[in-house]
Amino acid sequence: MHASRRRLFRSTLCCAALVAMSVVGCASHRPLASAKVTQAERAVEDAQQAGAAVSAPLELKTAQDKLKAAQEALAKGKSDRAIRSAEQAAVDGEYARALAANQRANATSEELNQYIKVLRQELERLPK
Repeated sequence: MHASRRRLFRSTLCCAALVAMSVVGCASHRPLASAKVTQAERAVEDAQQAGAAVSAPLELKTAQDKLKAAQEALAKGKSDRAIRSAEQAAVDGEYARALAANQRANATSEELNQYIKVLRQELERLPK
């Protein structure tokens, strides 16, 4: 009888240890999730400041939607989902920012090509 009580005690202790480790494991994801959401917020804000609302509105909206999902998951304590959504939002935000920057670079290039064309025309008019 004494041995069976010891086995029961050991089993109970093991279960309690597993539950405690699970709680600690889930709690340790919270700071990471929070950091990932902050990173995603920065990426979406950078995209907005880069003009993605005009040049990459679909990509920016996708990033904003994923950021909102990450924030909601974080608020509900669903750290794994928050991390996943935040990482996706950050990538989409960076992509939207890159598209906006690319469009600005293309516009600048086109403008410079027009100036070069005008200068060539002026050079052709000069007496030789």
